[in-house]
Amino acid sequence: MSSKCYWITGLSVTGKSTYSNMLAQHLRTAVKKIILLDGGELSQVFASETYAREERIALGMRYARLCQLLSNQSVNVVIACIGLFKEIHKWHRENIPNYVKIFIDTPVDELINRDLKVLYKKQLSGEMKNIAGIDLQVDYPKNPHVHIKWEKRRSIESMFDEMLEKCINISKK
Repeated sequence: MSSKCYWITGLSVTGKSTYSNMLAQHLRTAVKKIILLDGGELSQVFASETYAREERIALGMRYARLCQLLSNQSVNVVIACIGLFKEIHKWHRENIPNYVKIFIDTPVDELINRDLKVLYKKQLSGEMKNIAGIDLQVDYPKNPHVHIKWEKRRSIESMFDEMLEKCINISKK
């Protein structure tokens, strides 16, 4: 099996970290070399507190090149980050072999209700700017390999099962 890069994307508090952890845990039972990367942790590693679009694109490109480096060394990568910019989407498809884009599509009103990081509340009160999908324009993927739509009363496990099934079907192609 050749290595894959599973790029899990979506807005803040959509569940990217949860799903990436679940996917990495599942993959560890089948393959040996897996690295799990989380955008929040990577921003600390790269000492980045970027918020403007151009800065976020530059940071996303650093993440993408890191994923490419690891994937080229036969390491499977699962990464969770916002990265919702067309420049990054295009680069992935052209430069990362066996790249799988997984888009977790959750309505903004649901994210505002969750607001685990209090980002949306701070943006709405004027304390914070450049919140992706609110006052910072993002580019939702046009043709993600896996598109998971959040639904009320649907469990995280059932959404993960759908994501996993779609990932398995991609591997068979």
